[in-house]
Amino acid sequence: MKPKCLHCGSQSYQLNGTKGGVQRYRCKDCKRYFSDKPRKFTFDDKERAVEMYLNNCGVRKTARFMNCSPYMILLWVKEFAKYAKTADHSQNGDVIEMDEIFTKVKKRKQDHSLDSVFQT
Repeated sequence: MKPKCLHCGSQSYQLNGTKGGVQRYRCKDCKRYFSDKPRKFTFDDKERAVEMYLNNCGVRKTARFMNCSPYMILLWVKEFAKYAKTADHSQNGDVIEMDEIFTKVKKRKQDHSLDSVFQT
């Protein structure tokens, strides 16, 4: 099976040595480098991690679950955010997330008279 460029999908490439025992290639169309080594994290893995992050699972906990660094999780979130900004999911393009908790603060009326202090 002939490898394809991971960036543009072209099958026009040239051999470009090895790195860590893995054959490297250089795409003739987009001039980028790639190898035939499978990626550690698939798109589905990244999507699952971002979904965990958006559902209030902490960055460190998500990283432990995915067996990667917390910094990697933040990179994936930023990557998905770029695509979310370009995709038009709503009419006006603005998405607002609201919390379900409504808190009402009511001040108690304070009695400053001396009768309330010296009640017997």
